[in-house]
This record gives sequence, C-alpha cells and structure tokens, in this order.
Amino acid sequence: VQDVVQPFWSEPTKLPADPKLPSPNAMQQEGLAALHELLESGERKALVVSATGTGKTYLAAFFVRNLKAKRVLFVVHRERIARQAMESFRHVLGEGFSYGVYIGGESDTSSDILFSTVQTLSRPERLARFDADDFDCVIIDESHRAGANSYRRFLDHFNPGFLLGMTATPERTDGLDIFPLFDHNVAFEIRLQRALDEDMLCPFHYFGVSDITVEGEVVDDSSDFNKLTAKARVDHILDRIDRYGSCSERVRGLMFCSRNEEAAQLSDMLNIRGLRTLALSGSDGEDAREQAIARLESAANDPFGLDYILTVDIFNEGVDIPSVNQVVMLRPTQSAIVFVQQLGRGLRKVEGQEKFLTVIDFIGNYER
Repeated sequence: VQDVVQPFWSEPTKLPADPKLPSPNAMQQEGLAALHELLESGERKALVVSATGTGKTYLAAFFVRNLKAKRVLFVVHRERIARQAMESFRHVLGEGFSYGVYIGGESDTSSDILFSTVQTLSRPERLARFDADDFDCVIIDESHRAGANSYRRFLDHFNPGFLLGMTATPERTDGLDIFPLFDHNVAFEIRLQRALDEDMLCPFHYFGVSDITVEGEVVDDSSDFNKLTAKARVDHILDRIDRYGSCSERVRGLMFCSRNEEAAQLSDMLNIRGLRTLALSGSDGEDAREQAIARLESAANDPFGLDYILTVDIFNEGVDIPSVNQVVMLRPTQSAIVFVQQLGRGLRKVEGQEKFLTVIDFIGNYER
C-alpha cells in the first residue's frame, strides 16, 4: 500500500498540466481534496456520495490520475454503464493507458484500466483469473448495492491499495448498512439539493396531479388492474401530459408504473391514441433496453422514435438519458431513495441546450 499510494499522490488541484486533458471543476477539486486528506491520514477506503448528473465518474478518473495508479478495476452493474465509464476515463486519462472490458464473452484481463460488471466478476471461474493484489485501485459504481453477495465475493477476493465506492443514494430501502465496507469514511458528499443550487443539474417544474376516480374509487397502487388501465384513466393521463408538456416540441419521457402488466397495457392503449410508446420490464435484455433508449433519444423526425418508455423499476438508476424532458409518476413510493432516483433520470443537462424537466406526479408522492 505504501508503494502504491503515498509516493505517487499529487496535490488534488495541481494535476500535471496537459492542454489535451481536461481539468477538474471546482466541485471535483473539492472532492479530490477530501480524498487527499483521507489518504494523508492513512485511510485506504472511502465512499463518495454524489447526486445523479454531478460527474462522479469523472471525479473517479481524476482521482486515478492523481493517484498515478498503474492498474485500476472499475465495477458496475450494467454493460452500458461500463462502456460509458471507459470513455469518460479515456477522456480524462488520455491514451497513456490501455483500456478494456471484462464482460460476458470479452475477457480482457491485462488492460491497465479494466471495466467489468459485477455479474461477470462474481463468477468464481472468472474471478479466479485475478490475483488479490492485481489492482492498485478498485472503484465500485452504484456502491449502495455492495452489500449483496455478488459484490462481497470480489470484495473479499481483492486487496487493492485503495477501495473507492460511489453512489447517489448510500441509504438502502432494506436497511442494510454499506458504510462499514468503506470503513465509515464518507470522503465527499453532494446531494441533490446542493447540486441544484450549484447549477449542475437542469431545473424542473413539478406538478402534483390528483388521479382520477374510476367506478367511485380513487385509483392508487392497490386498485384493481382494470381500474389502472380504464379508458377514463388513460384519457386523464393524456390530458395532463398534454397540458403540462415539455421544454421542447417533442416529448422524450419516462413513465414509472406500479406493475409490469400495467405498463404493458397502458403502452398499448397510448399507442392506439397516437403516441409512440414501449413498455420494458426486468425480463428485457440489455439489447432491448439499448434499442429503446436509442429510439427515445432519436431525432425529432425519426419515424421509429419513441415518445415514452414505460417501466416499473429498471430505470431507477444506472442509466443516463440526458434528453429525457418529462418524467411521469404513475406509482406511489414510500421510499425517498426511489423517488429521488426516478426524479434524477431527467435532471441531466444536455450540452449546448437549454433544458428543463417536467415532472407530473399522479400519485401524490409530493404529499410525502
């Protein structure tokens, strides 16, 4: 650990000058300084809490650049995120490193900066290809998941010079405490409110809308399926999403539903009414999700474009769709964590564009 970390650490705001490589912004400099302080005190584990859209992957890459680590493992839970992270690291670190993925059929084990999914890395035969001290730094994205057995398997295997966890929401809905995994060292925190105050995210308009009464019953999560998909409710949804609209002529929206069956049925009914929608569930593979996201982000005149993707939970986290300009909540949640995750899907800025997010909440989450 001494050989890997201490001699190579450089001042967090004084990275080597290279006009070809980006520099950290003020917020990232603050995070780097906090990590530097932990290193100076002899700590070798840390957690960074950073709201969606605030550049935590770039912060991790700048940290690696400061650390001058020779080999790094970056662990995610989705292939798409791994490949996005690889491009972010390449942008920050340049071509002086080799980059590779260890996912599914791709078995690169020798690259300097390696990106893997937990699903691949947790398989005993895949994990056995690495020695415990192969990496100077191990970084875990969405580290609130790290209490799961699949994560513990590789965490117990590796002994890196530094272990860095990153998450927007360290608190878990099941009450599992992940802080001990990082020796209770929260190096840096930027929550949603501060990110908005610092103008790192796009502004949003939030409309709390009363849901409709069907056959004398107010529709909620416990309603019968036929009430959730009743014609009167569909008319009500269409009226409100049209009334409140979006920041551009074409809506690119996410609808969060209570059940997969509701999402599928509503999608069919909305398509009949002239919208272009698609329902996704946990049974849809990575390729289907990628295609749906590409259609949602396609040009306004694309005949195969989508107006909405309907889902239950699969887009709560770990997916970047900056062009989303409307989030429709058709499901209640008792969890502030899930609520912020769903809200955050639309808060990313689009480079070179003025954008605001429209949030339409039919189910009264605003009351909580």
